[in-house]
Amino acid sequence: MRKGVTLTIVLSVIAFTSIGMWGDILKAGPALRGFSWYLIPLIAFFGFCNDLVKFFRWHVYLQKMGIRIQAKKSLDIFLAGLSMSATPGKAGLLIKSQMLKGVSGHSMISTSPIIAAELYMDLIGLSLISLLGIGLLGNEIWVALLLCMLPLLGLVPGIPGFAIGLLEKIPILSGRALEMRKALDSMFGFFGVKVLIVSLSITLIAWTSEGIALSLILKGLGFDVGIVMATILFGFSTLIGVLSMLPGGLLVTDASLMGLLVHAGIPNTPAAVASIMARVFTLWLAVIIGSIFLVIHRNDVSKDLQGEQHIGK
Repeated sequence: MRKGVTLTIVLSVIAFTSIGMWGDILKAGPALRGFSWYLIPLIAFFGFCNDLVKFFRWHVYLQKMGIRIQAKKSLDIFLAGLSMSATPGKAGLLIKSQMLKGVSGHSMISTSPIIAAELYMDLIGLSLISLLGIGLLGNEIWVALLLCMLPLLGLVPGIPGFAIGLLEKIPILSGRALEMRKALDSMFGFFGVKVLIVSLSITLIAWTSEGIALSLILKGLGFDVGIVMATILFGFSTLIGVLSMLPGGLLVTDASLMGLLVHAGIPNTPAAVASIMARVFTLWLAVIIGSIFLVIHRNDVSKDLQGEQHIGK
């Protein structure tokens, strides 16, 4: 985990430095001086609203699994998990399974499909949002289409099993492929039509919230970009970052978002400022709030994690 945190910090520095150099951030002074700072509370609200909305999806999944815990405890676990949003492959989110074990008695293996379902549903939502703007990408449309369709193919019966079957034939990946097959079987057994529709609806609303935050940031910089367009730009850049498997999509999401903003007609410097602000008020705001929340509730939330780690020693 320490290596993951170190990697996250290094990639964060590289990401912001690269975006700053590309956008000539030294010229950002005029853009920031002219920024409509009164919009900051709204930007922060909609940036974090993504995660608040996803709490309802988390609740739906817990109900589906038959896990009945107090709403406050459920919220404690969910918010504390946000502190791990920028870990490699979001593997740190398994902290929620560890906490659930301490509260409900359910093993990590039995609740890990919830974490997998959350991540996969985000991929589905981002893919659908990105498909709405596929025609905006010009000559790169086929590359974009492929990226968008990869997560959606997982919903087609037989394809996930076929793909994992290919991985099982590769010696170095065979062990991991077996784990993936078990996880997929659990996750798809977890979904039903009703759960799929409800969770997808929640997911689309959640990501639209981040699109609103980006739209407000651009408005503050003097550019009028509608909510739909902003959601598509943010959604596609985030999808690319998620598929990269880097911590929080660092560097990849940041560069993709700036590139898409420039492609949409935003000059380099404002695009760089908007990209950095968007990431600060979405990913990093969630990480900060989650970390603070975890520290505040360390006596009644973190003890579940500590107990699990102690047993494993």
